[in-house]
Amino acid sequence: MFEAARTDGAGPFRLFWSIVLPMSKPILGVVSVFAIIAAWKDYLWPMLVLPDPAVQPLSVRLPAVASQTELDVFLAALAIATLIPIGMFLIFQSVFLRSAGLGGAVKG
Repeated sequence: MFEAARTDGAGPFRLFWSIVLPMSKPILGVVSVFAIIAAWKDYLWPMLVLPDPAVQPLSVRLPAVASQTELDVFLAALAIATLIPIGMFLIFQSVFLRSAGLGGAVKG
C-alpha cells in the first residue's frame, strides 16, 4: 500500500494521514482502552495519596468496606464498578471491528 501511494505521488504526511493512521486505529483504540482501564483499576497510588475516604475511588474503597458490608451489597457495588470498563468496550467495539479488515489489504 505504501509503494502504491508513493507511485500515486503521496508525500510523507499524506502516507501517514491516509494509510498509517487508518490502519493504526484498532491499535490506538486498544491502547486507549487499556490505559483507561488501568487508570480505573489503579489501587496503590490513590490509596497512598488520598487518605480521606470521601475522595477515594471505588477501587480503593470497595476492599476497605468489604468486611463491613453484607455480601449482596458488596457484590452489587462490584457490579456497578464494572459498568465503566464494559461501557468503554461497547463504545469502542465498533472501531475495532470496522478496521479489523485492513490487516489483509496487501496481497502477495
